[in-house]
Amino acid sequence: MMTKKAILYSSGLGKTRKIAAYAAKELKADIFDLKKQTVIDLSEYSHIIFGTGIHAGKPYGALVRFIKDNKDQLTSKKKSLFLSCMLKDEKGEAQLKAVSNELRISDAYFFHGKGEKNDEGMEIAVDDFIKEMRTR
Repeated sequence: MMTKKAILYSSGLGKTRKIAAYAAKELKADIFDLKKQTVIDLSEYSHIIFGTGIHAGKPYGALVRFIKDNKDQLTSKKKSLFLSCMLKDEKGEAQLKAVSNELRISDAYFFHGKGEKNDEGMEIAVDDFIKEMRTR
């Protein structure tokens, strides 16, 4: 069964936006910028993928507020999360764990931007993430 996906993101410097746009194209998902749109009807989506950058160790406020304000709409949805951060290895994993716990989204991934790139200049780890999201 195909599931309809939406990518909701908040980006500061543009890296998260680029990842979200690339993933939306590859997954044929609808995409929403939470800094521009805060009222979104999620009823037609079965899987919500959240993306955020990190500032001072915390996810961007627009994403945190959206999740808090829409917890009833999100209860029955599959949820995934990706972080665009500067940390890698154990430090990146620790940051990912802290943020995924805070947001209560256990299906979580992070990209630090320093990994090997594909032909489109996107981290290969993002392609791996997209493959995972196709199975959800």
